[in-house]
Amino acid sequence: MMKSYEAIYNHGIIEWVNAPPPVQHFRMVIVVEQPESTVPSTVRKPRVPPPELKGSVKWLGDPFEPAISEEEWEASLDRTARQIAGDPEAFK
Repeated sequence: MMKSYEAIYNHGIIEWVNAPPPVQHFRMVIVVEQPESTVPSTVRKPRVPPPELKGSVKWLGDPFEPAISEEEWEASLDRTARQIAGDPEAFK
């Protein structure tokens, strides 16, 4: 089983931050953490659409108006409920 121990490597010498591992001989896996100043920023710039797309979006109706009537909505819900219940006629 692997355990983690924090240490600082300083000119060829390992300085343990906490207690060292309780063994004399062991194999090490070393992960080097870079200083914050050299880590590139992952902040993204906002995406801007190309100027040739300006004015190319057109609404094909009122976006706040429902696409189907209330009666069609109720019929769709009823058909879905019958399909869930296993009515073979609801799938036609």
